[in-house]
Amino acid sequence: MYVATERVPPKAGRVYSEPMATASLFWRGFGALQVAACAVAGLGSAAVWAECSRVIVVPAAPTGFNVKVVDDVATGVYPDWLREVGRKAGCQFQFPVVPRARADSMLFVSNQSDMLLPASQNAERDQKAQFVHVVNLTPSLITLHNAPNVPRDVRTLLSRTSMRAALVRSYSWGNEYDTLVRDLIAENRVDFVNDLETIGRLLRLGRADFTILPPTLLYSALQLASAGIQNGEFRYTMLAGLPRSKVGAYLSRQTLNPADLDVLSAHMVRASKDGSLRASFEKYYPQDVVAADISAN
Repeated sequence: MYVATERVPPKAGRVYSEPMATASLFWRGFGALQVAACAVAGLGSAAVWAECSRVIVVPAAPTGFNVKVVDDVATGVYPDWLREVGRKAGCQFQFPVVPRARADSMLFVSNQSDMLLPASQNAERDQKAQFVHVVNLTPSLITLHNAPNVPRDVRTLLSRTSMRAALVRSYSWGNEYDTLVRDLIAENRVDFVNDLETIGRLLRLGRADFTILPPTLLYSALQLASAGIQNGEFRYTMLAGLPRSKVGAYLSRQTLNPADLDVLSAHMVRASKDGSLRASFEKYYPQDVVAADISAN
């Protein structure tokens, strides 16, 4: 794991070579940052610490254009937007770069982070953290364009027992999606992978027949990959029985104090309605892809 951040003390920014040493030094630095934040607040530095009481830790799991990592710095739709929210709220963010499964674990299991963004809402996660809804995404059945007889509803998909899925480990697109995945697992019809580029490779090789994702995710991941993506290469089919997914941020009730929870959630909800998030999507995606996938909350 390595860390992408802005205005982090030099010692915290040099711990990138050995995974175990990195983890130890990062969390030691995290504690130091909390102490430093309180000290700065005590000195009256209102320009940076006016609202949040300390640096907010948000793991950055590379996810196509939604979360990119360039030269150890997290960019993309959500980091860009969150920085804008932070400027208005008086909050500062630190982005340790980790795989997606690790990002989930840091918030929901080990309490090593403050926020998971982006994340889709489901009942299990709601029991562990506070959800802030910012956008709706459309999980679609994605196949090669020339795939025959593509199912158009969940029941038909389940009945096509020869069709095999490739899914990203730990992704969730709501309760209906989670139920569908459990049914596919019970039939031994799922290959779980760690990243979106592998999804594209399995589909192209014929080792998987479909995946279920918002189109923006697969589009961006394959655009960033060396192989790219060809116009018309994939077919995107909305599945009846699989509604739009509520996407936003989960905030830790374990690591954030009530005041920081209130500040972050209020400013994120406000920013989700002012057009800034859609503008961030349109910075990275063609408008027709955004229109097919994104709706306001």
